[in-house]
Amino acid sequence: MARDFRVILVGHAISPIRGSEPGVTWNWAWELSQHVPVEVFAFPQYRKEVEEHLAENPNPRLKIRWVTLRGFDPWRPEKGERGIRLHYLLWLREAYKVIRELTASTDGPVVVHHVSWGSVSAPPSIPQGLAAVWGPVGGGQAAPWAFRGFFGREWLGEAVRAFRVKALPYLPWWRQGVASVSRILVTNRETEVLLRKAGARNVLPFLDCGTPKGFGLSKPPNPKGERVSPLRLLWAGRLEARKALPLALRALARLQVPVELWVAGDGPLRADWEAEARRLGLEDRVRFFGRVPWVQMQELFRSTDAFIFTSLRDSFGCVVLEAMAFGLPVIVPDHQGVGTFVPNEAGIKVPVTTPEDTIGGFARAIEHMALDQEARNRMALAAWRFAQEERWDKRAERMLNIYEELLHDAHCHL
Repeated sequence: MARDFRVILVGHAISPIRGSEPGVTWNWAWELSQHVPVEVFAFPQYRKEVEEHLAENPNPRLKIRWVTLRGFDPWRPEKGERGIRLHYLLWLREAYKVIRELTASTDGPVVVHHVSWGSVSAPPSIPQGLAAVWGPVGGGQAAPWAFRGFFGREWLGEAVRAFRVKALPYLPWWRQGVASVSRILVTNRETEVLLRKAGARNVLPFLDCGTPKGFGLSKPPNPKGERVSPLRLLWAGRLEARKALPLALRALARLQVPVELWVAGDGPLRADWEAEARRLGLEDRVRFFGRVPWVQMQELFRSTDAFIFTSLRDSFGCVVLEAMAFGLPVIVPDHQGVGTFVPNEAGIKVPVTTPEDTIGGFARAIEHMALDQEARNRMALAAWRFAQEERWDKRAERMLNIYEELLHDAHCHL
C-alpha cells in the first residue's frame, strides 16, 4: 500500500552494528524506510559505522542528518559518560531547532517520531502543529521498597532516582513536553501511570525491543521428551544490584529437583554473587560464564531449557525477548515491562511482594519447569510465537499504522 507521507526520526545515537539505543534507532530507521522516506536526526558518534554500512547497502529512502552542538559540549564520548545528560538536553534543543526550520519550509504530510533516548525523564519539544510520536519510553518504574536490602549501599541512589521520577508530573516543563506529543508509546504500566498523572491521554503500550528477521529459531520449537539430565536454566545480564541474581540463587537453594543455573554476564557484583552461590552450597549447580560474546550467547540460548529474569528495575529487558525467540519459556517477575508484555501462556510470572514470598515464588516456578515437560513445551511455543510478532519488520508495520491514524486525525481537525 502506497503511503504519501515522510517520517522524521529523532535518535541521538544510531548504528547498524550495535545494540541498545544506537541499535533501536537504526532498526526503526531501516525498517520504516522500506515503506516511506525517513530522515534521521542523530549525533555523529557512530557516523563512520553508519556511512560504511550505507555505502555497502544503499538506501535512497534513508537520509541521516548529523547534528552537533555549536560551541560548548560538556560530553566527550571517548572519556565515558561524564556530562552526557547535559549534552543530551543541549543536543535535543539544537535538533528540534533544525526540525522546526525544516518543517516550516517544506510541504507534505510529516510525522516526527522521537525514538531515542527512550527515557520518560527527557520529553521532546515537538514543533506545534506536527503529528508526533514519542517512544517507546520507559523509566517510570522503580525498585520495590521491600527489596532495598538487595541494593546495599546503592539503595540511596535508587531512592533518589525514585523520588525524582515521582516528581516529574509536577514539573511544568515536563508537563509541557508531554502535552506536545500526539501519541506516547510506553514499555510498562508504571510509566503509563506516571504519564497519565501529567494529563497524557493518547498512551499506548508498545515494546521497546525487537528481533531482526531470521533471528532465533526459524520454525516453531519441537516438543521435547523427558529430559535425563537436569533442567538447564539460563540467566543473562549485567551483574549489578538492580538485576538481583540472588533471587534466583536463593530460590535454587530451596529445591531438591535437579536444576542447573547458567549465568552469562559480568559486572561489579560478580565476585560477591559467586561467593553467595558457594555460601548456599550451589557450587555444582551454578555456572558463571562471565561476559559472553554475542555468537556464543546464541549457543547458550540453544543449549538451555528455560530462561529466568530477576530484575527489580527494568523497562522491559530485551534479553527476555531474545530468549523467547529461541523458544525458551521464561520465569519473570510480575511487574514492570515483563509483567506488562510477557504473555501468561509463555512462562510463569512471579508476584513481587516481599523478598521471602518472591523467592518462594521463583522456587515453585523453577520446580514446575523442571517437573512438567508438557507444560514447558506449551510455554516454549507461546514464547516463540510472541517473539515472532516482535520482529522489527512487523513492528515497523504497526508503527506505520499509528502514523496513518495520527495524520488522519490531524486532517479531520483542520
